[in-house]
Amino acid sequence: MVYKTELERIKEELLERKNDLLQELKHLPDGEFMSTECNGVRKYLQRLPAKGNRKKERRYGIKKKPETLMGLVRKKYIKEAIPIIEHDIQTLDVALESYRMIDENSVMEGFIAKYPELTGGIYGDTVDPEEWKNRFSRMDGYHPENLRHTSYDGTASRSKNETYIASRLDHYGLTYRWDKPTGIPGLYRVPDFTIKRKKDGKIIYWEHMGMVYDFESRIDYKRKLEEYEEVGIVPWDNLILTYDTRNGGLRGELIEAMITGWLL
Repeated sequence: MVYKTELERIKEELLERKNDLLQELKHLPDGEFMSTECNGVRKYLQRLPAKGNRKKERRYGIKKKPETLMGLVRKKYIKEAIPIIEHDIQTLDVALESYRMIDENSVMEGFIAKYPELTGGIYGDTVDPEEWKNRFSRMDGYHPENLRHTSYDGTASRSKNETYIASRLDHYGLTYRWDKPTGIPGLYRVPDFTIKRKKDGKIIYWEHMGMVYDFESRIDYKRKLEEYEEVGIVPWDNLILTYDTRNGGLRGELIEAMITGWLL
């Protein structure tokens, strides 16, 4: 699932960060940073412990040696940061070890097998489809100058291909929203369609990618998919992706397959 993948990604980043800091330590000045104050005057020192041929600890003023001073400050920071990173890595290891994959379908199947007469009770959303559709009415005022096409129920659209998809959703009696925010905190993207799947009431999002041969559009689509993934909207789980053909057309058989395979 996307959630475990995210934990693994964070752990990998922390491991890389720790390794980078350890490598950096090898190139920083010897000794450690010290600071003292005498009669209101701040002194910065390089403390060199007794080691090898150096029988006694040595301390040198470095206020006039900015490169050494900044190097030792950096060294002090790294030595304090590494234990925190290691703690976070250990915490992630514990989380990954105890992580349970989300498998709601198996829970649902087991319940239905045992209590087939109570199937309706397992769904958290008991809102009537018509009430749901009305409550989340389709967005108004979003670039109205581009609304040139009309769907089966009279809803205006910017894209003839989106209008076709809407007509097929209407044909199968699916409940859906068109150009409506998801309501997910932090997500400002607006899916083309938000659809309530017939068999289990699960919310499925549908993005139809037009202008895929325009470079700027492709960049925006990639960014959009990354933002979706961050909040758990991912292809082959709760996101359908379709595309225009090279000449701006649409393959109707693929739209039909998506609907019959995913939404009914």
